[in-house]
Amino acid sequence: MKKSIYLIFFIFLFSLNPLYSKSYPSLYSQLGTPLFESVEDFNHLSKLNSFGTHQQEIQDFARLSTLAIGKGTKLDISGDKKGIKGYLKSLRQLQALHDRLEKTYKQQLYKSIYSNNKKDFFALLQRPLSLVSKDARLKKKVVEFYTKTGKKDSSYLNALRQDYALDERSYAHLNKMFQIHQEKKEVTSKRSLNTFVALDNAKKKIEVVSLRVKGGFDLYLDNHTYNDVSIKLQAKNMQNIRSEFKLPYMHSYPPRSRSKIIHFSIINVRKKSIFNVSYSAVIGSLSPNYDKNYVYALPYQRGKSYLLSQGFNGNVTHKGSSSYALDFSMPVGSHVHAMRDGIVTGLESKHNEHGFSSDFASKANYIIIKHEDGTMAMYGHLKQDGVRVNLGQRVYKHQLIGYSGNTGYSSGPHLHVHISAITSFAKGSNSVPFIFVSKTGKINSPVEKTYYRAH
Repeated sequence: MKKSIYLIFFIFLFSLNPLYSKSYPSLYSQLGTPLFESVEDFNHLSKLNSFGTHQQEIQDFARLSTLAIGKGTKLDISGDKKGIKGYLKSLRQLQALHDRLEKTYKQQLYKSIYSNNKKDFFALLQRPLSLVSKDARLKKKVVEFYTKTGKKDSSYLNALRQDYALDERSYAHLNKMFQIHQEKKEVTSKRSLNTFVALDNAKKKIEVVSLRVKGGFDLYLDNHTYNDVSIKLQAKNMQNIRSEFKLPYMHSYPPRSRSKIIHFSIINVRKKSIFNVSYSAVIGSLSPNYDKNYVYALPYQRGKSYLLSQGFNGNVTHKGSSSYALDFSMPVGSHVHAMRDGIVTGLESKHNEHGFSSDFASKANYIIIKHEDGTMAMYGHLKQDGVRVNLGQRVYKHQLIGYSGNTGYSSGPHLHVHISAITSFAKGSNSVPFIFVSKTGKINSPVEKTYYRAH
């Protein structure tokens, strides 16, 4: 069957307003700095009619931010452990208030769109919050409404529209590269089940079957792939039938196996029973609690140094589902090493074509490795016959797994890597931020045009 995948696009857009070059505490800077930088944005919103009832919350946010900045700055010098714990607590409280204000902003923006209120719409986007570019659904609605207004004089909204178009191309590129499609499939009814044997050449790699049993129906998943598979099961037109679990039902199942999904029981055996079940599947395991603090190795030989040609949210191809990807410029045939222990769940090595066009998206050679926390690493654009591992093989961190190349949607020899996770079925598989270690230490915000030496 064809797998379903939902993408959430995460792309950073510039704002029309200049960034304020204030000095913020270095302690917990990844949490604190974005909060402190949003004070000016919220202050601007307080002047709008649509935010009239939220002025006190905005004032509280500004006041608490000022206090937190002062406290954090002192702790940068003193390092007082007790004070650090209190500072972290205050940042979390500030984050909660920040999230409430962002939610209000989002609601007001939707309201302006659905009520066709152009005045409020443009006022809210005069100084937009970053969530407009991060929330895929909101971005789509904003772009569609802006286009509908016929206006073309907003630099921010014009840029947002361009990035939305790039989102769509990114989706199409990934879709074609891995031949993954969103589709609901009907469950196949069977009178009996043969002994399950995983087959590499199975006609249906993933199939859900219904088996009539005493008192009802059992549904099973046959998974012939080397990947975990997550299923979303839905039923309609249920008459005289009771589901074992609340519907829609979502769960993840192991590779190369048959798994029982659910039981539907007949309420009254003397009456007619009707139900219609469909399902969607996504490759990978639901892993909302994946290890965000794991430190990955660089994907090449220790001691070697390569240029990071494109980083997180890169302007060329790192958009949409590939936002958190890295491209390292390296000659064809360079050694590619595993960034983390795992199991090989996907690979391709037959291709020898490349071009900077989506027509070549399905021509890339790659390796996919699943990690113990459910995340998956993808190593892309490998050379023809440049894969040195097998499906189902366990590999170890720093192990040689293949050779870099220039295949698929590529403008030159390089290695593409990203870590993906399924944090919810609705969001599907997305690249996620990750930390790696180089000779100089841990890197969580890699800088383009920088050489990183593997440690």
